[in-house]
Amino acid sequence: MGKLKPCRICGGDRIVIETWLSGGGVIHMVKCNNPDCPVPDNGYPTGRDLENVKEEWNRRQDKLN
Repeated sequence: MGKLKPCRICGGDRIVIETWLSGGGVIHMVKCNNPDCPVPDNGYPTGRDLENVKEEWNRRQDKLN
């Protein structure tokens, strides 16, 4: 997977990948790290497969272009 696209809300490039352990294993989330950017109504892409989560982030960005 290549580079993550900028935030579709603020256009910023402060994109981060958060990873944590849950009862079922590792969870990943791609999100905008700009404190002034509101969380999207449908949340951020989250899941167990990091590559799928990254791809979902980039697909969401395409929807507004």
